[in-house]
Amino acid sequence: METEPRMNEQESLRVIHAMIDSAKKTIQDDGTLYLMWGWLVLFASVAHYLLMTMTTFAYPYLPWATMPIAGIINAVLVSRMVKRQPVKTYIGEFMAYLWAAFIVSIIILLAFMPKLGMEKTYPILILLYGIGTFVSGGALRFKPLIIGGALNWPIAVVAFFVPFEYQLLLLGLAVTCSYIIPGHLLRLNYRN
Repeated sequence: METEPRMNEQESLRVIHAMIDSAKKTIQDDGTLYLMWGWLVLFASVAHYLLMTMTTFAYPYLPWATMPIAGIINAVLVSRMVKRQPVKTYIGEFMAYLWAAFIVSIIILLAFMPKLGMEKTYPILILLYGIGTFVSGGALRFKPLIIGGALNWPIAVVAFFVPFEYQLLLLGLAVTCSYIIPGHLLRLNYRN
């Protein structure tokens, strides 16, 4: 009966460090999805505000029609990212569940927007953006996402007290804090 040679402490530590490094690489985020969604929501919210307040255009909400197209692009990007990951990690699976729950919650909220009213819907959207990025930041141990997500909560509180057109600008501010700035910092981190 052959016995495998035992590892000494240093060899064990090297194996553990290699496993941790491998796990880190599989969950590293290059910020692409945060940047895509952040810039798109910022564009749509500001365009909606401008069309609503500075023109007589009958459909000022039309910029939001870009969201389903972005959803398709998002699905393609995510499927490519999943294929590139050599190993499934707990954090990777956690993030998939988190963002799936986020998307379902957004769809339900938007479906019931006529019942809730737009002035109640947008502050709740800001809250959801905050939850998604705050929890993602915790899972990835990336402080800019945590801080950006947390900043969404006071922004949402303010949004409950202002007219709808200003909520659009607050939504733009919220995604700048929680998606765009952390997304650029993630990209910088990823490149380094």
